Amino acid sequence: MVILVKPGRFYVLPQLSYGYGDLAPLMSEEQLRIHHSKHHMAYVNGANSILQRLDKARKENAEVDIKATLKELSFNIGGHLLHSLFWGNLAPPSKE
Repeated sequence: MVILVKPGRFYVLPQLSYGYGDLAPLMSEEQLRIHHSKHHMAYVNGANSILQRLDKARKENAEVDIKATLKELSFNIGGHLLHSLFWGNLAPPSKE
C-alpha cells in the first residue's frame, strides 16, 4: 500500500485495483462510488486543506492553535490511511 504525498499535491486519493461495480453483489456500485469518491476524498481534502493552512501561517508568521490543528490533521490523515488499507483488503467475488 502506498499513501501518496507529492510536492504541491500533498495527499492523493488512491486508485482502486477494481472497478466500482466489481464488488457486487457484496457492495453496490453506488455504495463503493460514494464511499471512495466522496467519503474518502473528504479525508484527503481535509488533510490537504490543513497542510495548506499551516504553510500559509508559516509564510505569514501567523499564530496557530497547534493542539486543535494537529487533532484535526490526525483525524483526516487517520481516515485516509484506514480507508487506503480498507480498499486494499477488498477484492471482487470469485467467479469460480
